[in-house]
Amino acid sequence: GGMGVVLKALDPALNRVVAVKVLAPALTTSPRARRRFLREARAAAAVCHENVVTIHAVDEADGRPYLVMQYVKGQSLQDKIDSDGPLGLKEILRIGLQISAGLAAAHAQGLVHRDIKPANILLENGIERAKITDFGLARAATDAHMTHSGAVAGTPKYMAPEQARGEPVNHRTDLFSLGGLLYAMATGEPPFDGDSTVAVLRRVSDEPHRPVRSLNPE
Repeated sequence: GGMGVVLKALDPALNRVVAVKVLAPALTTSPRARRRFLREARAAAAVCHENVVTIHAVDEADGRPYLVMQYVKGQSLQDKIDSDGPLGLKEILRIGLQISAGLAAAHAQGLVHRDIKPANILLENGIERAKITDFGLARAATDAHMTHSGAVAGTPKYMAPEQARGEPVNHRTDLFSLGGLLYAMATGEPPFDGDSTVAVLRRVSDEPHRPVRSLNPE
C-alpha cells in the first residue's frame, strides 16, 4: 500500500509468527515523518486492549522505521463487506462496540488514529474479534508533506470534514470515521463516494451523506 509493506515473519527468540510493517521509502525521506512515526508507534505500543493490534517492537533498519506487530490470522472488515455485503444488525452492533472500545482505550492515551476505515479493522478467524490496526501512519504521511497528485493522508471516503480541509484533528475525528464505518457495515458502501479524490473530499466537506435508509430500508 501507499504507507508501506507488511511482511509475515517468525520471531526466532520467542518462536512466534508476527507481522512486520516497514514504512514506505516515500515517507522515510522526511526525518520529521520518521520521528513522528516512531513516536506515535511507541505511543500505540502503550495501548493494551483486546481490540487493538498489539505492537511488540518499534525500531529502525537502514534508516527505515518498522513495527513488529501481533499477527492476526483472518480477514479485514473491508474483505467481509466485499464478500457478504451489508451486515446484520447484531453483527454491526457486536463489531461496532468492539471497535469503539479499542478507540476509547487509544483516546485515553491521547492517541488519535486518523484513518479509521474497514480495511484497518482485522477480524480474527473463528471468533471474528475486531482489532484496530495502523495507528500513527496517517500522521506520518502528513508530516512527510506528500504533495504529489492524489496523495492524501487518510482515506477520503471515511474522513471527517475538518481532516478533509486540513484543519487540526482530535478524537472526534476518529468518531466521525467510526460513523462512516458503521454506515458501510449497514449499507455495504462508504458514506461518501465520487469519481476522484477531489470529488470525494468536496462531498465530505460540503454535502450530507446519503441517507442509510435509501440504501438499506431495514
